[in-house]
Formats: sequence, structure tokens, C-alpha cells
Amino acid sequence: MSGDTETRIKQDLFAEIQNLEQNYRFLKSFLSGADYDAITLGGTIQSFKDSLSRASAFVLALYNLKGKRVNIPWDPLFTSLDYALATISVSSSPKQKDAVKTILSMSEAQIGQVLSYFSALKESLR
Repeated sequence: MSGDTETRIKQDLFAEIQNLEQNYRFLKSFLSGADYDAITLGGTIQSFKDSLSRASAFVLALYNLKGKRVNIPWDPLFTSLDYALATISVSSSPKQKDAVKTILSMSEAQIGQVLSYFSALKESLR
């Protein structure tokens, strides 16, 4: 049973990492100057945040299954994503999109670290 559970968690984690990478490519293109409508942008930010939350839960479950503890240190990133979502929900004006771009730019290093971590983890899941 434990082996089946671990296999399922790893499969789900792998899928979430792929979602994170896909959403990251979109966010990266937005930061590079691509113009997206507010609904698409907000949806992608929310999807990235949701995938990050699920992937984090799978990592915790995997470590707990092995009797280990792990600390997931990206609460500040979640806060930044919440700010970006709140900003884009106020208005889709160019000023709001610029504000979202600024928030995401300030979080870009954190996002990169998170993606690097999950990329390495993804390789170990293969």
C-alpha cells in the first residue's frame, strides 16, 4: 500500500511540476514584454499559485511518507502572487498591468529558485 501511495504522489507531483513549468513560461513571456489580457494573465497567475500549492503539498506528503520533515520556504512568493492577483482584479488598465509586471519582476528570483528546485526534483522522479 505504501509503495502504491508513494508512486501516486510522485505521479501527481510530476504532473504539477509540468503545470508549474508551463505557467512559468507564460509569466516569463509577460515579463519579457508580451501583452496579455487581464483575464488570461490573472488566470495564469492563479494557476501557477494553485500548482505551486499542490506541488508543495505533494512534496510534504512524500517526505512525511518517508518519515522526514521538510520546510517549504516560499511563503513570500505566495504573498507576492496574491498581491499580483489583487492588483489585476482591481482593473485591467495598463497601469494595473504595469504594477503586476513590477510585482512579478520583484519575485522573479524567488520563482526561479522554486522552479530550479522542482526541476531537479522532477528529474529525480523519472
